[in-house]
Amino acid sequence: MTTTSVLSRDVREADGRVFLGGGGRDVLPEVVEAPVPGLVRRLTELPVADVSSRDLVTAVAGWQRVIGAAMAAQAAALVELERRGGVVAQFLDDEVACALGTTRLAVQVLRGRARWLDEHPRVHDALASGLLDVRKVDALADGTQAATTAVARRVVDGALERLREAHARQEVVTVPALRRLVRRLLAAEEPPAAAEAVGLRRADRHVTTTWADPSMASVRALLPAEHAAAMMSVLDAVADRDLHRGDPRTGDQRRADAFADVFLQVLDAGVLPDGRPLPRRQGRRASIQVTVAASTLAGLDDRPGELAGLGPVPASVARELAQDGTWRRLLTDPATGAVMETGRVTYRPGADVTRTVVARDVTCVFPGCRRPAERCDLDHVEPFDPRRPAEDQTTADNLQALCRTHHRAKTHGRWSVRRDRATGAIHWRSPLGHDYVRRPTQVVHVDEPALHRRPPPRPPGDEPPPPF
Repeated sequence: MTTTSVLSRDVREADGRVFLGGGGRDVLPEVVEAPVPGLVRRLTELPVADVSSRDLVTAVAGWQRVIGAAMAAQAAALVELERRGGVVAQFLDDEVACALGTTRLAVQVLRGRARWLDEHPRVHDALASGLLDVRKVDALADGTQAATTAVARRVVDGALERLREAHARQEVVTVPALRRLVRRLLAAEEPPAAAEAVGLRRADRHVTTTWADPSMASVRALLPAEHAAAMMSVLDAVADRDLHRGDPRTGDQRRADAFADVFLQVLDAGVLPDGRPLPRRQGRRASIQVTVAASTLAGLDDRPGELAGLGPVPASVARELAQDGTWRRLLTDPATGAVMETGRVTYRPGADVTRTVVARDVTCVFPGCRRPAERCDLDHVEPFDPRRPAEDQTTADNLQALCRTHHRAKTHGRWSVRRDRATGAIHWRSPLGHDYVRRPTQVVHVDEPALHRRPPPRPPGDEPPPPF
């Protein structure tokens, strides 16, 4: 078998594989400094099954450098789109999110990084050249985002200088090490600048929920340090109290349960800790909504349920949620599992229409958006015409759930939409002429019914207990 040197001259190992670097020489600097177009061609042609492990590590480093160069180029394109202004720039997050098949939040992360790189051209060049990868760029950006512009530039320039010195000495600088370096450089700045940075940073506080698995989710909160300390102090106190009572749960489990209990109590009582009533949404009390097949509730099968705002949950979880809840019947399409469109008619949707649309759409119906329908506006697919009878227009068939951002994109951003009444699919066209389809959400699982079917009943007298 003939093997070809791709990055350097051939030096064969005993097993016939090839050292691309040759002579035991370190080739990483060559990989980092090679022009990107040529490097891509050479790495693409690399016979990965026929080269040495050492050269494969070199190839991995080379591809990392290509990835950085690609992300630097992508960032430049995003910045240019933003600079062009107009309606496209106003709703650019949605345009790019649909093009990439991702979420609006993910695009906001890309655009935020792109703007930051544009403000720090030396970092942009370092990303394109291979001195930095995108995780180190984010470490620099995250570490300085609360600082003033002047302070951020000094800290970033100082960190880049340290990185170049380390690179020249062939020292390894990890992302955690870079974050520590940034914190040290910030600590050396003047106290007034640090105080101003605190105020800017606290404007970024937020809470997010992320799906973990079919029955779990994680909640992440970015809070002022003293608020986070107060929260953990309370949770630790509750966890310690229950420990002294012989509670078999772990400390982490007790803290997690205490954290959830705060919100469950508010939801059950409908009253906030300060005594004010819990605000309503779309005229309805805030609640947890789970959709589950009647056959599953009856214990005839184990089809998954649908937890509004998060997604599918196992049948056991759906039954547990339904046990103490208020039940409401929904008619679903037996072929698709989507909620059928029914309801009364008024311009301001009545309770029946609202419930139907929220249950059917589950989330905002813009492609990729996951904001729960109960937190969305109810928008007319065909714009409401006051010259026509309201009962002909304000129907579940002509209503859709749209979050406020995507409601504005449709009304003011030249996004057009139509609903296919036969399939329930929603067709969107962007201002630039790109087409996207949002299929109806399947709230009752109808695919592969045999997978969820219960085994044959047991003989009389040997039946298991009911599901709830």
